[in-house]
Amino acid sequence: KASKVIKKYEQLHPENIRQKSEIIVETFMNTTRTKINGKAKMMVVTSSRPAAVLYFKEITRYSEEQGYTEVKPMVAFSGEVILDNESYTESGMNARPDGSHIQETQTRQEFHENFNILIVAEKFQTGFDEPLLHTMIVDKKLRNVKTVQTLSRLNRTCTGKNDTFILDFINEKDEVQ
Repeated sequence: KASKVIKKYEQLHPENIRQKSEIIVETFMNTTRTKINGKAKMMVVTSSRPAAVLYFKEITRYSEEQGYTEVKPMVAFSGEVILDNESYTESGMNARPDGSHIQETQTRQEFHENFNILIVAEKFQTGFDEPLLHTMIVDKKLRNVKTVQTLSRLNRTCTGKNDTFILDFINEKDEVQ
């Protein structure tokens, strides 16, 4: 029990999220955005719903601070997350440039058409077909068939897609293989 509490504290620590978010955004800017004729997309696989909320907030903050208008994140998770006495939902966090909120049933299509980073907590980690998905950031322990299902989100083909990129903060290469 103590190990789980310590691990959760570490995973959700603001400095940890900040540093990883900077790496995520810079990876998008330096690698992802130029792929697939400038249409490539990224998925960030997080360990929990609170982590997805924190990553979304920090990726948005860092991108704005750097003036990276190309970075357009969305978040995908089920239900409601309470952090610091504030309530977060997927549809409450995802908004179009005009400020209108995106319903959960619209997330897939909106991501395909108008956004380029999808931060997920379990949702869309499997069974999500987005041919423009080029880059995956993994910040969650993957095991067994879930490893294959998660990483297979990148295997969809489309014109101009010549490679993919995975950055894994947690898993060991030998364990994944």
